[in-house]
Amino acid sequence: MSDARSRPQLVGDLNVVHAASLTRICDHGTARRGTTQGVLDIISDGALAIRNGVIVAVGNTTTVMAQYDEPGVATIDATGRTVLPGLVECHSHPIFDGERHDEYAERLGGASLAEVAAKGGGIWRSVVATRAADDQTLFDRLTIAYTRILAGGVTTLEVKSGYGLTVDEELRALRILEASRVSTPMQLAITFLGAHVVPRYLQSVGDLAADADERATAYTDLIDTTMLPAIIAQGLSEFQDVTVEEGLFTPAQALQLMARSHQLGLPVRVHADAWKPSQGWRTAVQGRAISAEHLTYTPDEEIVEVGATDTVAVLLPIAELIYMTDRRANARLFVDQQVPVAIATDYCSSIHATSLLNTLATAAPWFRMTPAEVIVGATLNAAYSLGRQATCGSLDVGKRGDLIVLDCPHPEEICLAPGAPLLDQVVIAGSVAFSQR
Repeated sequence: MSDARSRPQLVGDLNVVHAASLTRICDHGTARRGTTQGVLDIISDGALAIRNGVIVAVGNTTTVMAQYDEPGVATIDATGRTVLPGLVECHSHPIFDGERHDEYAERLGGASLAEVAAKGGGIWRSVVATRAADDQTLFDRLTIAYTRILAGGVTTLEVKSGYGLTVDEELRALRILEASRVSTPMQLAITFLGAHVVPRYLQSVGDLAADADERATAYTDLIDTTMLPAIIAQGLSEFQDVTVEEGLFTPAQALQLMARSHQLGLPVRVHADAWKPSQGWRTAVQGRAISAEHLTYTPDEEIVEVGATDTVAVLLPIAELIYMTDRRANARLFVDQQVPVAIATDYCSSIHATSLLNTLATAAPWFRMTPAEVIVGATLNAAYSLGRQATCGSLDVGKRGDLIVLDCPHPEEICLAPGAPLLDQVVIAGSVAFSQR
């Protein structure tokens, strides 16, 4: 594998002019919520100038070009097109090996999750395959995934570990994720997900016959006392992600890990309520998580009782489709309760959805969100969920020059054309990173 320190930096000078809809999604210092979730701040005949990778001007084409029409600067003519901030993918698990397509086929044929798991399927199947894979195999799979994710409009990507579940294997995954920066121009945010599921075997508490609660307690303590300090010492992870789910980690165990993480200076994300109501949303807010992700089964009354919060609700429509859940996350209620909502793909070993742009076309009707609300969810709100709002998520002066150009005159077209090849170009820090031209 290449040394990540040799990663080439794409930094350029660029003018984008004559956009039919320059969609700024202005950052006013907080994630969007309530009625502001659906505000796009569109400029007709819009333009922006990027110098040394940073946005230096945004506005009407005539005004911007009066100052920045400089010889030798590359220009994108966006006539008839939409310009959006680069999409921010805030929930993915890209480092894994093995295949699970047969499990999905079995589920579609009528098998239950329990029946699939009883045959050795589920997350544990991916854990076994990932542990057995060598570093180069995992690195090569990451490279393929990154290429596809970039082609779905993403310029900033969150990447989780979580298929190792031992100290050594989780550290290995984080090292490979760090090294993989060299294989993509996307900006990566690395998350440690040791508390993904409880391993089926822990030497400290015996074999597979050991009591499940005893294993969960022992594994929680292992993360607390050994894994987290080792992760901090390694210095590669920006977040810890903790699952709150019935049968996996209880709210009390999750709060233990969240408190330890805060003590060590590592911000927290949470997997919550993906399979059952598990007090996951309440626990995430109580534990000061920057985000809570899934929330499919969060009860309406819990959303109302918790009320407004800065914790971002990250919703995953493709996961709900593929997992065939009998409930959808109540996006409308989260928005009404003044909770910022983000949208992500949940790319992982069982969900190979790489296009965040196409995911938005699914999210709008699936959650009954407006096109503007899901676009904000995959740009500014997603950036806030990663603590990256200073550099991405909106087309504001001073932020990195990340944007996408779509072959349509208005951003709402995204939701009318699921699967259509609307993406024209992806720009990262002022340099074209992907182009259909």
